[in-house]
Amino acid sequence: SPDLCVAMDVEVVSHLLKPFKVYPGRFYVLAILALLAIQQNVAWMTFGTIPDESYEHFGLSDNVITLLAAYGSIVFILLIFPSMWFLDRYGLKLTVVPSAWVLAIGSTIRCFVPDGHSWWIILFHIGHIMIAFVGIAIQMTPPRLSSVWFPPKQRAFATAVTTLAESMGITIAFLALPYITKKYSIHTMLYIQAEMSICVAVLATIYFPPKPSTPPSPTADQERVPFLKSMKLLLTNVPFLFLAISGGISTGSNMGFSSVLPIILNPTSGFTNNVGISSWSQFFHSNAWLGAISAFVGVIGGQLAGIIADRFQRKLKLLLIILLGISTAFGLYFSLAVYGYISGSAVNIFMGLCLQYFFTFATTPLYYEAAVEVTYPVPEGSSAGILATLSNIGALMFQVVAFMHIFSNAHPEKARAMVWAFSSLGTLSWLFLAFYREQYKRLDLDDEKEKQVDQWKEVNQ
Repeated sequence: SPDLCVAMDVEVVSHLLKPFKVYPGRFYVLAILALLAIQQNVAWMTFGTIPDESYEHFGLSDNVITLLAAYGSIVFILLIFPSMWFLDRYGLKLTVVPSAWVLAIGSTIRCFVPDGHSWWIILFHIGHIMIAFVGIAIQMTPPRLSSVWFPPKQRAFATAVTTLAESMGITIAFLALPYITKKYSIHTMLYIQAEMSICVAVLATIYFPPKPSTPPSPTADQERVPFLKSMKLLLTNVPFLFLAISGGISTGSNMGFSSVLPIILNPTSGFTNNVGISSWSQFFHSNAWLGAISAFVGVIGGQLAGIIADRFQRKLKLLLIILLGISTAFGLYFSLAVYGYISGSAVNIFMGLCLQYFFTFATTPLYYEAAVEVTYPVPEGSSAGILATLSNIGALMFQVVAFMHIFSNAHPEKARAMVWAFSSLGTLSWLFLAFYREQYKRLDLDDEKEKQVDQWKEVNQ
């Protein structure tokens, strides 16, 4: 009615009619964060992919290699809360660009360690602590970037690209690092990593605006609640806690399980860590290829899930329940194959784990997007940070077990018990998810403002 037009305050009308725009540059910004995630995970995985050469050249024992990897979870848990405050206070640019240079410096100082068992290996520890620090920005910024730069129907896709870039880094690490080390040298491999890290830092410095000049959606430029209040809201939001615990168990157990996988599938079982293969049999018996392919199919699964989630924006819980249920079933299938209750052939084990990873990592971007929706207007980095913290705690538990030598190649039967823990955790994650009550607070606000604009335009035509 005409009364509606009269009743509307001029400021309100101008706010409703505020233009929203998407920029091609959003894909450059997305690519920078994805490249940073890839390179950080390659650097983090370095010595775990070449344990023999690491001991031969630098005297790195299994314990040291495990500790270098564990820095990722340790540093994350110690620094995530001040990092969430920093992201909330200073934004994406001042979080991502300096992190890129920290990665470049951390990767470069590893190049100065000479051959031999010497105190110089302290540079590896310093470098890996710096590399681990960068992982905080990588894990908490994806939903923030997708919200600031992308429209509602591209958010899940953007979140999937950046969260799953970590798995792509693991794939590259499993295959490229052993190959370069064997073909050239371990020092050449470290030089290449340093050069790649510097390139990513330079690209981030050239162009990485804190936000676009015009927001892509009504909620993109809305004020978020202050940090301390956001923490209180998160810790008292029961639906979010169920969701975060479910995601932490699922993602963390998959991250950590890889630390005992080479012990379960050891040479006495016919498996090796060889990258070089000359037959299909060697391919299916290679832990290196199993790790690489499982991580790669996880990337594919996550990207497909992100695209589907953008088309069915209010069906995140249903999608999560389906994907996690299938993932749990394949985890059980893998466990039965390892223990010989069904065919324990290398092909069966290989396919079981790859399919389990496909469906598990398909849930990753959906967990992040669901967490943002159920906690809005809490800053996206804070909800993502809590979710990632629980994942890192789960992964760290597996790494502590490996560090304590509870499992070893001398007693692979003990490590096999973790197969059942792995499967059981998938079921537990599914149960927590069942109690999660989905809400779409951010989407509701976007849709409401869009309806108000349409209503105003219809009245004033």
